[in-house]
Amino acid sequence: MGLERWLASSTDGIIFESAYSAGVYGRNVGPVTCPTRVIPNGLLPVEFSTHTPVTAATDIVFIGELRVLKGVDLLLEAMARLDGGSPVTATIVGDGPDAGQFRDQAQRLGLTNRVTFTGAMPAAAAFPLGRILVMPSRAESFPYIVLEAAAAGIPLIATAVGGIPEIVAGTDTALVPPEDVAALSHAIASALRDLPAAIGRASRLQMTIADRFTVDRMASDIQTFYFDVRR
Repeated sequence: MGLERWLASSTDGIIFESAYSAGVYGRNVGPVTCPTRVIPNGLLPVEFSTHTPVTAATDIVFIGELRVLKGVDLLLEAMARLDGGSPVTATIVGDGPDAGQFRDQAQRLGLTNRVTFTGAMPAAAAFPLGRILVMPSRAESFPYIVLEAAAAGIPLIATAVGGIPEIVAGTDTALVPPEDVAALSHAIASALRDLPAAIGRASRLQMTIADRFTVDRMASDIQTFYFDVRR
């Protein structure tokens, strides 16, 4: 933080990818005296598609680093609560320092035959492995995977942390509180019980993302900010 404060004295302008990160900077570094602007990350047209699960898709897909911060343990606990009727299945895509802990937890909860750990792979290749994407993070900044998921049209269940509320703002995609296993399991059950409605919400979110989070808009906003600062 000291280095950030020193750099601020010789900085002409700061671009934040979210209002959340701007707030974190202000709280940890101090008042910002130079011009700032919030310019979110953007997506390319090729990243927008129609979500088509593979034939053997599981109910859930998780994509991310396998560490406690990402909440995989919360997802497994939520799945263990959903034993009624047809057991919920999941594909866990990613790797990380807590992968072994999560595999042990899945075995302890009796989920071994319902959870598949694939290792890391590109998000675009992972989306079709599940019917809905669950992102139960305890903390985030402005996760690109949420933008990618929205562009791919996959139904999304995520926690209200970091800049995620800014991504879904103005849509009917609801977020769940972090570290709330009951709320997470309820959201998963509701989405799987009425998948067409979840797909409809995903489609509406995709349209919002296509309007607000594009590379062209991002580049234009950055260029405008540079010119404004240089005046």
